[in-house]
Amino acid sequence: MPVTIVEGVKKAGALLTAGYAAIAIPGVNAGYRTPTHEYGTANGKPYLIPDLKHFATQGRQVNICFDQDNKPETIQRVRTAISRMGRLLVNEGCSLRVIDLPFGAEKGVDDFIYALGQSAFDALYNTAVALELWEIKLFTLLTYPPAIALNQRFLGQLLVPEGEKLIILKAPKGTGKTEWLATEVAKAHDLGRRVLIITHRIQLGEALCNRFGVNYVTEVRTNETGTLLGYGVCVDSLHQESQARFNPNDWSNDVIIIDQ
Repeated sequence: MPVTIVEGVKKAGALLTAGYAAIAIPGVNAGYRTPTHEYGTANGKPYLIPDLKHFATQGRQVNICFDQDNKPETIQRVRTAISRMGRLLVNEGCSLRVIDLPFGAEKGVDDFIYALGQSAFDALYNTAVALELWEIKLFTLLTYPPAIALNQRFLGQLLVPEGEKLIILKAPKGTGKTEWLATEVAKAHDLGRRVLIITHRIQLGEALCNRFGVNYVTEVRTNETGTLLGYGVCVDSLHQESQARFNPNDWSNDVIIIDQ
């Protein structure tokens, strides 16, 4: 019989009422233990608590449905706990799935069912993904909730919130990211600020520099503008011994663009 692991007895009670077998643990890290020495440092591999291992039988489908939270540090802690406990269950031969509750006022599955109904949870349950796919999906997610979310073909004249120092832009290919960055580079130059363009590929860096009117690091010595407007560089060259002679302190009041 499939079982779903949740935080706390109220959540388990809600699932039992809805017809799902559920196991309650008192916290996201309560399903496993990590051996430590007397000073609290880990000195062994994590293992399932005996109560939970009893249900970790070969071929059993186990779902994890923990509470949803908006705090970035809590989100990371919960995700880490899901991965660790999930791996331990998989090692016992279980088929592990993760049920992701959507962000909203309904933090736990009990609140979710009460507010949206059992059919809404049934839909979530039926679309739960395997642990491996869930972990892969995490690489595409943002750690913080977006300040601006758009539903349109192109970014257009995107207005950056005043005073923001770190801007993360996530958009599909062909939506105008480079076009928007070009306008930001022009604004920086108008204010007398240099622009450092960091990429993971030389060809990409050269193409962006050509688009933004900035020298790539290999052109600095032969072009009359030199580093006056900034330059582009591959991430591997961000050290003092590279041809860029890179010093991070030189860019404390300038604009940095990191393009993956």
